[in-house]
Amino acid sequence: MTDEWKSTSCEFEVIRLLGRLGQLRRVSFVGDVCQGKAWPDGTVSAENPYFKGISDEVDPDGIVIKKA
Repeated sequence: MTDEWKSTSCEFEVIRLLGRLGQLRRVSFVGDVCQGKAWPDGTVSAENPYFKGISDEVDPDGIVIKKA
């Protein structure tokens, strides 16, 4: 892995309900503060708070980065 693809830890607040792959399964609720990884291309990934070990890219329109 090259340095350009290393992630950094971040904290974000959910401002819009985040679903799983466009399905009606709730994975985060408005107001939740979550830990994630910020990637050099601007994407954020995080582990699902309800299903440990499952992580995915987070919808950037549904979050506000609090700490990067």
